[in-house]
This record gives sequence, C-alpha cells and structure tokens, in this order.
Amino acid sequence: MKKKKSKDSKQVIILAGPNGSGKTTLSKDLLPDKKLPFLNADEIAKDMNPNDVAAVRISAGKKFLNAIQNYIKKNKSFALESTLSGQYLVKIIEQLKKKKYAVHIIYIFLENTESAISRVKVRVKKGGHHVPDEDVIRRFYRSKEKFWNIYRPIVDSWEILYNGEDDLSIVATGAAKLINIIDENKFNVFQRDITNER
Repeated sequence: MKKKKSKDSKQVIILAGPNGSGKTTLSKDLLPDKKLPFLNADEIAKDMNPNDVAAVRISAGKKFLNAIQNYIKKNKSFALESTLSGQYLVKIIEQLKKKKYAVHIIYIFLENTESAISRVKVRVKKGGHHVPDEDVIRRFYRSKEKFWNIYRPIVDSWEILYNGEDDLSIVATGAAKLINIIDENKFNVFQRDITNER
C-alpha cells in the first residue's frame, strides 16, 4: 500500500554521532532508498577545496546552513549530518517543527575515543578529511551529552546505533518520553560516556 503524500509528510533525518562513527557511510546505504538529498558540511568543503578542506571550513559551513534554509523555504524533505557537539541545530529544529516537519535523529556511537581516533585515521588514508585527536576526543563526549539531554527531547523520534567492528546494531529507539532499550549492555556503555562529558 502506497503512503499518501501530504503537506504534513515532510521529514528531516539527522545522521549524528562523533567523528569517525560512520555517519557518511550510513548515509550511502540509507538515504538512496529514502530519496532524500543529503547535506554534509565536510563534503561541501571537500568540493570547494579538495586540497585544503580546513581553509574553506567557514565558507562551507555557511553554504551548508544556506542549503538547509533553502530546503525549508521550499518545504522539501532532506537529511543532514552533524556531530551534534554544538547547539546551532536547536533553532533549526524549532524552525522545522513550526513548519510541520517530522524530525528524526539516527545517532551512531562507538565504544570509546580510541575507536573514533583510529577510524578517523583510516578515513584519512582513504582520502577523507583529517580531524585533530583533541577535537575527536572533545566531540566524542559532547556529542552524546548534547544528543541525549538537548536534542533527543525536541525531536519527534530517534534511534541509537552502535557501530562495532563488523556491523551496525540498534541499541535503543524512542519518541517523546518513550525509550525502548533493545540492547541493555550497549545502552549502558552509551550512558556511561554521557556522564564523562568533557
């Protein structure tokens, strides 16, 4: 049965997690099926200046935010990537809710900061962008804390995925005040890191 398309069926999917968690990789698997355009500030920077991404980071960030506003003005569904280590998306989510968008966060986490640093290094060897270790560590903790305490309560629905050695597994899902824990051990790992916010 085909779902009815209506003005109320607009959605935004936020792929979130610390550096190296696998957000961009997941986007390649998940988003083509959903036919959603994908906004990623790092990819915008890479397109602007593949030889020196850091040099165009601010310009790429502005382009990223302008693209978000463009989709909202056109009432189009889209997806975006973020570490959620800052709070700039709070106002955007509030704006989306006023415009009757459904907002869903897919949050991917790793076992520890060592895993995040290692995955970023592997990515760099494959031609991806570098992130200094200290930034990876800082965002690792901030990202989880802000997702759980700031972003999770203001979106329509969310899910937490654990990115292990071999595959992604669903740890928990939720909506509003509802929390459905699927893997209690991994959920405890997730919660443990929140208490260690740096």
